[in-house]
Amino acid sequence: MIDIRLLRPLAKAIGARRETPRHLECLNRQIAARAGRQATTVKVRSRARRRSSPRLYHRELVDRFAFERWEELETIACRLAMQEQLIGAF
Repeated sequence: MIDIRLLRPLAKAIGARRETPRHLECLNRQIAARAGRQATTVKVRSRARRRSSPRLYHRELVDRFAFERWEELETIACRLAMQEQLIGAF
């Protein structure tokens, strides 16, 4: 016999598990967009001072902004791991 009391938390955990990667992806898009805007601004401001390449500078900005938000990224990654364990336990 199927215990309905166990199915409801499992469905809730699976729904939360689907939402967490979306939140992580949204955060990554925000970081990339901010880096793109910043790279464009810096490129326009300083045309005389050349960097090694625009892509390299964009990647440096992405890394810097990700480092600034590492707590939020780490929290989401931990939440995702806990949800995986919870679903595995059911």
